[in-house]
Amino acid sequence: MTRRILSAKPRQHQGSASAGVTLVELLVALAISALFVPLIWSSIRGSIQFFEATLWQVQLERDLNRVSTLLDAEATDACLFSTTTAPANCASATAPVCTAAENDLRMRVTLLDINSVSTGADAVIRYTRNTATNELLRSGPTILNNGRLDPSNTPATNQLVMRGVTGFTVTPSNDCNTATVVITARPISPNTFTATQGFGTPVTRTLGLRTGSRPFID
Repeated sequence: MTRRILSAKPRQHQGSASAGVTLVELLVALAISALFVPLIWSSIRGSIQFFEATLWQVQLERDLNRVSTLLDAEATDACLFSTTTAPANCASATAPVCTAAENDLRMRVTLLDINSVSTGADAVIRYTRNTATNELLRSGPTILNNGRLDPSNTPATNQLVMRGVTGFTVTPSNDCNTATVVITARPISPNTFTATQGFGTPVTRTLGLRTGSRPFID
């Protein structure tokens, strides 16, 4: 009787690949990650800073446009400009004296009633830069909700107009009817993580103001 001998299949040995990740491989992966993570984070941080710097640079331009519009409206109501001292009464026959000075603009305005008729009283509007805080401040008659000056001359002192103003120079003409105002400002971001005060590019704006007319802007 013939016996058949069944050949046994060779047993396959599990290779090292199926044994999982070794400790050495894990350490190598962690070392590589430690090199790239800071680079990735630095790139992300830089992108955030660039985006926010651009955002606040645009905001700076808007703020300067707003200040320009405000000075325009104030100058329209003014009869005289000055710097170190308040200009003379609008109806005064005395020749005005105007001297150039940094950080100060004064306008003599005639107050009008609700019918745009003169009340017979004058007031002085003053714009000045606080050199300690780099803030542009306004003092003078209160601006009402309708945009007009309070005819009763209710005072509003040191109202904040704009932050980040690093330069404010006023040069009036000899007849006090025109003035050149140079404003230098820098962007300010409230987020200390992405930017600090002064982050971004400073902007200088030159305004030519004329009493009773709109200004020209360079």
